Amino acid sequence: MNDVVKILPLGGQAEMGKNMYVININEKLFIIDAGFRFPESEKLGVDIIIPSFDYLKERKDQIAGIFITHGHDDTMAALPYLLEQITVKVYAPTLTADLIVEMIEQHNRLNRTRITADIVRVRRKSDIDVAGVHIKFFPVTHSIPGSIGIAFETSEGYIVHAGEFIIDFGAPSGFKTDIQTMMEIGSKGVLALLCESSYAQKPGYTSPKHKIKDKIDPIFEDATGRIIVASYAQNIFRTKEIIELTKRYNRKIVFYGRDKYDNTNSIVRMGNQLKKAVIEIPKENIAFKSQIGRPDIDDQLVVLLTGRPTRIYHDISDIIDGGDEMLKINEKDTFIVVSPVVPGTEKIATKAQNELYKTDAKIYIFKNKDLSSMHASIEDLKVMLQIFHPKYYIPIRGEYQHFIANAAVAKESGLPEENVIIMDNGEEITFKDGQLQHAREYYEIEDVMIDGIGVGDVGMKVIDDRIQLSNDGVVIIGMTINDKREIAANTDVQTRGFVYLKDSEHVVKGILKIAEDTMIENQTNRDVDVADIRQMIKDKAYKYIVKQTGKKPVILPIVIEI
Repeated sequence: MNDVVKILPLGGQAEMGKNMYVININEKLFIIDAGFRFPESEKLGVDIIIPSFDYLKERKDQIAGIFITHGHDDTMAALPYLLEQITVKVYAPTLTADLIVEMIEQHNRLNRTRITADIVRVRRKSDIDVAGVHIKFFPVTHSIPGSIGIAFETSEGYIVHAGEFIIDFGAPSGFKTDIQTMMEIGSKGVLALLCESSYAQKPGYTSPKHKIKDKIDPIFEDATGRIIVASYAQNIFRTKEIIELTKRYNRKIVFYGRDKYDNTNSIVRMGNQLKKAVIEIPKENIAFKSQIGRPDIDDQLVVLLTGRPTRIYHDISDIIDGGDEMLKINEKDTFIVVSPVVPGTEKIATKAQNELYKTDAKIYIFKNKDLSSMHASIEDLKVMLQIFHPKYYIPIRGEYQHFIANAAVAKESGLPEENVIIMDNGEEITFKDGQLQHAREYYEIEDVMIDGIGVGDVGMKVIDDRIQLSNDGVVIIGMTINDKREIAANTDVQTRGFVYLKDSEHVVKGILKIAEDTMIENQTNRDVDVADIRQMIKDKAYKYIVKQTGKKPVILPIVIEI
């Protein structure tokens, strides 16, 4: 009997981040990744956005396992929220598994949960059987060591999820791609290849454009005082390059993650516990935060300021404003920023960069166009297509424009147009007897917004109210009535962020009159309860305010009954 295969994205399609894909083989569900994404700027107060797990909760008995391809937030940071709702084994390479353990411990401390993860550590190049399905892992080159692709064997050929990758034959140990294993998989037949898309519009290979060492080497050479480098915590390839320059110029590196949950130190420490260290740092090239500012050593330091994309520019601004007791920028410093601006952080990044130029330090800010992330460009994608020779090709991980570009690469490589499949979140495709079925299933997939420790309790109505508050403020109308609905005290109107009251006394008086007149009109009508009167006051006041001021504030009528 031939296997029936279904593929369903729960996140990662037509968006940057929040990656989660379900491979369904004969009704056994294999989940690949569980990440978050950062919110758009208009989603005020929202910290992160994760996939909806409703589909998985309804089918939790069918889930065979969760497979994490690498240790980035957009790939694994929604995992604790998923494990709160379902219990299932998690498969990951050793370094990624260690990061997952640390992440869950942090989640438990912050959210007062008691999640325990059943983690199965797998070698980057290994074979396992799960729920009767043979699975092969293969190493790929990405910005964090231990990254993998995954191939699920079916009767009609492999389903291959290539992970996030570049083709770099000179990659160091821990980052190397295993072309031979990939070719072995390709030689046995690949039914469908899922390939990332975010760099599919970029010509050539990503390598060596992803390297910064040669770009910042002259800056290191010219620096006479302390060097401060701002770089994202999870780009370990970049951290490795900075450490190599630190050694070359006989300096000492200080890991200065201001976020207490920054895992740069963890990755370096865990990497050194592996059979072969990912990053080797001699003791003579390591310094500590306590040594910052000491005259005998300060000029020899490389302070590596790390953090998440949403925090690092906040940290830079705080340091400039004097909010950091330990790290003060001075005229002898050289400050290098190699942190690309990610969506949702544009305002704070621009502010931090402008403030840096106001200091007396030497400033070097590398823009996004100068900092290639380690994602597959056009030629990288072509190599992957040549290795696997898939029957069907599915662009994943990126915006819609990236999918169109990725699809064009596949067609240029010889795939028929009907065999290139563009999908959206919640859209399920089916393969029977090795053929794509025309019918598709559609599932309602909504974003789940995390606000502090609140999970999914912030909806678009709350976001709309926050936007309304930020734009036009709030008007609070306070009334006190007795049991006969007679006004028992002076009606009060308070505003915040609305209008300057001195110049708008007539507006406030108009609101007061609307509130009192509405209450008097309904004083004897017991068919209308107080809640209905509050709504009437709100509606009438809203129309009046829009007409008088053109503003649309949040209006909160409060009626106290005594």
